[in-house]
Amino acid sequence: MRYMAHKAQEKTWQVSYIDLLTAMLAAFTLLLALSVPDQSKLDSLASSVSDAAKRQQNLGTLSKDLQQVIQNNKALQGQVSVVMTDQGIELRFGSNLLFPPGQAKLSQQGYDAIYSVGRILGYFVKARDAYIAVEGHTDDTPVKANSEFKSNWELSASRALEVLHYLQDTVQIESKRLSATGYGDARPQNKQRDPVTGQFTELARNDNRRVVIRIYYYRQI
Repeated sequence: MRYMAHKAQEKTWQVSYIDLLTAMLAAFTLLLALSVPDQSKLDSLASSVSDAAKRQQNLGTLSKDLQQVIQNNKALQGQVSVVMTDQGIELRFGSNLLFPPGQAKLSQQGYDAIYSVGRILGYFVKARDAYIAVEGHTDDTPVKANSEFKSNWELSASRALEVLHYLQDTVQIESKRLSATGYGDARPQNKQRDPVTGQFTELARNDNRRVVIRIYYYRQI
């Protein structure tokens, strides 16, 4: 009887062990199936990485071309800078180069400055399917009481629109690739302040009065 009971226990143990092996095999099979890569997703990822690398290379080339234009034009030297960012390229113009103080109509040297880089920008955004955003910025000095603008917001927005219209009407860049925004004095580039008065220094105010042309690949919403 003891022999029979021992055999029964052995068979029960064997059945449990086989069930465990079966369950483990099923689990490993499921994990293996889940770990098989989706080739279409891999291809899409590789394509995205490749496109991003090409776009970055294109922006690098554009940056060099713009810097060359600035170097070849004495009127732009020290007045225009090219800055690479994570979002694209920022072409920064001192507002004194483009506009008379307190006004939003391009001066003759302003027209010349925009035109000198506009041809390159126009070709780039069309050939590379890119976009341009124009930003107007002022310092924190309030507009004069007799000004045609109610505040620095209106002044900065009008300056951005003036540059946008020039890029559209004269340089012939498609309107769907252009946008304009006025930030007033809300986004100072130079935050240096006088330690006594607590006000922005004149150098900081000069830096903060600017127009920025941003060249990027993804449409802003």
